[in-house]
Amino acid sequence: MALLEVRDLTVSFETEDGVVHAVDGVSYDVDAGEALGIVGESGSGKSVSSLTVMGLTRAANATITGSVRFDGRDLLGADDEELRAIRGGEIAMIFQDPLSSLHPFYTVGRQLAEARMLHSGDGKRQAEARAIEMLGRVGIPDPARRARSYPHEFSGGMRQRAMIAMALINDPKLLIADEPTTALDVTVQAQILELIATLQHEFDTAVVLITHDLGVVAEVTGRIAVMYAGRIVEYGTAEELFGSPEHP
Repeated sequence: MALLEVRDLTVSFETEDGVVHAVDGVSYDVDAGEALGIVGESGSGKSVSSLTVMGLTRAANATITGSVRFDGRDLLGADDEELRAIRGGEIAMIFQDPLSSLHPFYTVGRQLAEARMLHSGDGKRQAEARAIEMLGRVGIPDPARRARSYPHEFSGGMRQRAMIAMALINDPKLLIADEPTTALDVTVQAQILELIATLQHEFDTAVVLITHDLGVVAEVTGRIAVMYAGRIVEYGTAEELFGSPEHP
């Protein structure tokens, strides 16, 4: 059985201009320890499909159908309390803009420690030690000192590393990375992708990498799903997609 099973997922939103069909019958599997890339142009539905897996598209104007099962559990049918327990603990997400994901009034170390305490039951001292350890694991120099820094004191690449540390601090089974390198320069992009790949193998974490950059997924993922207009139009290995693409 796959770790994540998505079947016939549809997501639509009622708007003033009519119904927007953001995701239209998407199906895919992700095995434990596997990396899947989801690529597509802006508006293709790739981010909405993964936000729905996390339970982050539930709203009064949203209609969601299909099936999403994680480790045998039904996520679409789970209540908010169940989802909160799974989010950050067993499934973690890295968002596009790390500055907006980190609270400006709290130190980076405190925010990582709180994420640890919320899901693990660790005490404050244990959680703080784990936060420093994870900052070191993601390549932030002098992690004990930098844990006392605020987000604005970090560069863009360091903030993204801190978000990866926060995502992995509870050893999740699945990591969803939503365009994690969009706001970074090319050199830092390569470092972040290499870091995600290294940590995936180290922690045996399944990864779903969402991007519009085919070159990015070719380096990091084993299988690739190409989305267009809310649907998966191609699905296969990087060799198959680059060697003989079928969709125009």
